[in-house]
Amino acid sequence: MLDVKLQSFLKVVELKNYTQAAKALNLTQPAITQHIKKLEEHYQCKLIQIIGKSVHLTAQGEALYHYANLQMANEDLLMNQLQKVAMPIKIGATLSIAQYYLADELSAYMGRSDDALSLTVKNTQSIIEMLLNNTLYCAFVEGIFDKSLFAYKQFCTTRFLPVARQNHPLAGRTIQRVDTYAYPLILREQGSGTREIYENYLYQNNDTIHLAKKIYEISSFGVIKKILKDTDAISFMYEKVAWQEVLDRQLCYLDIQDCHIHRPLYFIYPKNSLMKNTIETFYRRLTGQSLTPTEKNE
Repeated sequence: MLDVKLQSFLKVVELKNYTQAAKALNLTQPAITQHIKKLEEHYQCKLIQIIGKSVHLTAQGEALYHYANLQMANEDLLMNQLQKVAMPIKIGATLSIAQYYLADELSAYMGRSDDALSLTVKNTQSIIEMLLNNTLYCAFVEGIFDKSLFAYKQFCTTRFLPVARQNHPLAGRTIQRVDTYAYPLILREQGSGTREIYENYLYQNNDTIHLAKKIYEISSFGVIKKILKDTDAISFMYEKVAWQEVLDRQLCYLDIQDCHIHRPLYFIYPKNSLMKNTIETFYRRLTGQSLTPTEKNE
């Protein structure tokens, strides 16, 4: 059972108000205040700051918030396990991975397993937040994540490439990075892994996306590829995302000198999760790895 002080802490963070938290938990406001004080005494640090009338978490408060959320999720999971309620494995995946690197594996997995699955597709930033809030159990991500918070495995490695229409003025020859700046640039939204990779690439070369002639933000790869076919715009994406269109000679990969970006795609889950065994078994089955005798019987 989650400690009542942690319940109070979570409710204050959720509602950003001591009085409302007290009403929601059917407690008095002094009781809520005392619970927070006891937690701060126990952990010997300030967890919450009141600025004006607003509740703000300190860095230590953020860490406790994620821990308490994990404990609450584990408590719910344990209750369901005790009641023998079948729970789906809640998986997250970024758009690139879900559509172009994971779909075939999931189809094969579902053909040979009776496990219930729930797949959520969002950008990297949103997926990480859902994992930290324990809305998801595990995820396939392409961007940067905190390896101190997550257990991880390398799912695969892929090339990250510039893409344009088949007869683009820059196609068919080796070009310089600066040559691409004369054309419109299409990027995914803020928080997406592909955008983060391209921005980091430019940063390492003392450049910025703002050197492009014009920037468009589009979250759908289908829409991005349609626009690339019809215009002189350029985008950057993982190799498989444009693979079929390249085979069909609708799009092409541009050859930028000294632009050799290979990226690992990761499978991650929160450390110390009660779902660890289930998650590990799921990943082994998905990737065709041999199972232990215990896992075969699960």
